[in-house]
Amino acid sequence: MSVQNFPFFTTFVFSIRYSMAPIKNFLLVVLLTLTGFFQSFQVIAQEKPLSDSAYISLITVSPGEEIYAHYGHTAIRVADPKNGFDLVFNYGLFDFNSPNFIFRFVKGETDYVCGYSSYSDFLLEYQSENRNVTEQIINLKPQEKEVVWQALVKNTLPENRTYRYNFFFNNCSTKPRDVVIKGIQGKVDYRTNGYYPTLRSVVHHYTSTHPWTQFGIDFLLGAQADNSASLSDQQFAPELLFKSFSTAVIMDDSAKIRPLVLVTRQAVSQDASLLPKPSMLPGPIPVAWTLCLLVAACTLYEYKKNKHFQAVTAVLYGIFGITGSIIAFLVLFSIHPTTHINYLLLWQNPFHLIFAFGMIFESFRKKIANPYLAVNLLLQFLALAGIWFLPQQLHPAMIPLLLMMLMRSALGVYQLRKN
Repeated sequence: MSVQNFPFFTTFVFSIRYSMAPIKNFLLVVLLTLTGFFQSFQVIAQEKPLSDSAYISLITVSPGEEIYAHYGHTAIRVADPKNGFDLVFNYGLFDFNSPNFIFRFVKGETDYVCGYSSYSDFLLEYQSENRNVTEQIINLKPQEKEVVWQALVKNTLPENRTYRYNFFFNNCSTKPRDVVIKGIQGKVDYRTNGYYPTLRSVVHHYTSTHPWTQFGIDFLLGAQADNSASLSDQQFAPELLFKSFSTAVIMDDSAKIRPLVLVTRQAVSQDASLLPKPSMLPGPIPVAWTLCLLVAACTLYEYKKNKHFQAVTAVLYGIFGITGSIIAFLVLFSIHPTTHINYLLLWQNPFHLIFAFGMIFESFRKKIANPYLAVNLLLQFLALAGIWFLPQQLHPAMIPLLLMMLMRSALGVYQLRKN
């Protein structure tokens, strides 16, 4: 049996997915998944039809502490007691050590893998991470179960198991949803239009206890993240998919209605006493306002003493030149659908890096620096006013950062007029 067909391949990728978790969890996954794979692999390889005792479930895992786990996880369970297997199909597998992983992830060119493991091993992994695991048994007819089963088997074949991942529209939550919905003979009515107005608001909900993560994501998400989000868009978050499944019904061609979920049960319960304590580190908002006050004090001193500490201006512009370069890269080269329009470029852009470097030279400081600051002062006023009219929500911590840039630019314009 070749390596690409051996089920431990998916186990290895699954393990690498959690390589950022504690080493003991990593070793636990590797050891546990070695057991029972041979039998389940033979079942899948033979594409054996399901028995009348088989059932298919949507598995929802609660959010975790790692940055890739903040939104939770979704998988599909296929259990067939008569045929003697109980498998979980997982579309959230990736190799973190693959070449240029971070660069490709930023560009939106990350490939994920659909793999499988035994249900017991799947639960043990999340028990070790102290995360809730909830099961929703889907109310499927026998022929519908078979369609879903065959689709899952097909998706684990070597030629099909790799897919182009997209954080919002093609991820570990939307892929299982699509497999289930496509296997249903009838129309699914979720009985709701959604839970949040925009994709950004969904992100804010799931990063509310991780303020620095939320701050960083808000740098990267552009205006499209503030467009109205449909329920289908919001289902990229596993818990929202769970909620919408719990209220959904299936309408058959004969006008009969049946609930989408037959039974909901808790497979793993979180131990509240083991939850990590909230971080005592200050968040981005108090840090940004503290920096703003320091820059304001410095700028006021310069104004009263008729001075201009150009190194302060150069450092600030250099920092926002770096962040602006990242934003510009996403706008120009990333295929992520929510990064193509980002109004933060009004006051953070790659040209600030050139300005910061030019401040090393005296001739640049005398002839070019202040006119450059004057031009940027106008753009920064536009960005500040844009809080009320631009179609992009600004993170609260960015307001003091923008005010810092305004103060330094205004001081440069003052020096220009004075000269």
